[in-house]
Amino acid sequence: KIWKDWEKFAQYAFNKSHATCYAWVSYQTGWLKCHYTAEFLAANLSCNLSNMEEIKKIMADCKLHKIKVLSPDVNESSAAFTVNKEGNIRFGLAGMKGFGGNIVDAIVTEREVNGMFTDVFDFVERMAGSVNRRALETLVNAGAFDSFGYKRTQFFLPCQSGLTFLDELVNYADLYKRDKEDNTVSLFGDAEELKPVRPAMPEAMVEEDALTLLQKEKELVGMYLSSHPLEKYSFEIEHFTNTELAAMSQQIDECNTSGKEKKVTFAGMVIDLEDKPTRSGRPMLRAVLEDFSGQYELVFFGKDYDAFKPLMTLHSHLFIEGEIAIKYRGQDAAQKPVFGLKLKKVMHLGNVAEEFLKAFVIEVSTDNLNEDFRKSLVKVLKANKGKTPFMISLYDAKTEYKVEFRSRKYSVSVTPELIADINALGPGWSIVRK
Repeated sequence: KIWKDWEKFAQYAFNKSHATCYAWVSYQTGWLKCHYTAEFLAANLSCNLSNMEEIKKIMADCKLHKIKVLSPDVNESSAAFTVNKEGNIRFGLAGMKGFGGNIVDAIVTEREVNGMFTDVFDFVERMAGSVNRRALETLVNAGAFDSFGYKRTQFFLPCQSGLTFLDELVNYADLYKRDKEDNTVSLFGDAEELKPVRPAMPEAMVEEDALTLLQKEKELVGMYLSSHPLEKYSFEIEHFTNTELAAMSQQIDECNTSGKEKKVTFAGMVIDLEDKPTRSGRPMLRAVLEDFSGQYELVFFGKDYDAFKPLMTLHSHLFIEGEIAIKYRGQDAAQKPVFGLKLKKVMHLGNVAEEFLKAFVIEVSTDNLNEDFRKSLVKVLKANKGKTPFMISLYDAKTEYKVEFRSRKYSVSVTPELIADINALGPGWSIVRK
């Protein structure tokens, strides 16, 4: 009797009750994600402030839904992730590493009580005593002052005094705070000539190093927000790779299970390097690569060390061809062979299109041919000059004729900018591989 009761229990009590609850919760969250996508994703990001791996997954979901996750901003960010008027998600101030909750509360409260900050001077004047130098530096590097129109590097350029502008700003905030306190008992009150003078912002003399800015941004918020160092190679990664770094270990496990080899192509940026001998004295190189999905570690010995070390430099952007093949066999014939990743070719990502791309083709209908289209197309081609041959595939719907033309005058550089320009023009496009 007890056994029969257990069988009925297994058929109904556990499965159906749980299925009903989960179905109801799934329906609710599905409805919210459908009708309030940005708000739903922002709430999920806020719930996972301390779980960076989960945040990366949600960020990928944001990208899939074409919702931007913007850098922190002193005029728009709250403590948690929020949705702005444009429907994009603004990074929460509490998500920045080493940024105290008391400072976050002070910024948000000041903004709510006395309105938006007009510039960085207005910010330090109103927040004097609440925001120290370390917090200011964090805000600068995280992009929280970008909306004021300053370049982040300007804060670290020297002023006439020899101090950096950031240090001058901190000193000014201290003087302003003391002056404000002194004025409460001063006979002269708010005499302008006695007020501390705002330091002059140094002019940005050179182009900003985007990679350095992004690295600092990642240190502070745990991920790249403004952009990604590999963003400019998104075309190459999308069309010439078949494996993401985050999935590499799983792919190796699958090959170990199936016993079948697999060719892999992947790309990444070298974010960490360690070149040291093993205990036996053999040279060894450990390189950690990162792409949009995550990281993967490569280790080189012997011939691989000699062949691939020259290209393995810090922050280099690499394209790699390899295969998941038998690494070694067990001593016992009954034991399964062990599969591992073997590299075949390593090259710079910037050379991939030239190496593998035969032509870039746009597909145009004769109905769309007019003077405006010609002028716009020529403008795009001139703005994206490169070494990849350019072709037009012309189609006429009435006759169903299709003719291909190869340009003798224009070659292009196939980049995300070119793709965006062509998409804005309207025609479809394709590539021809070598």
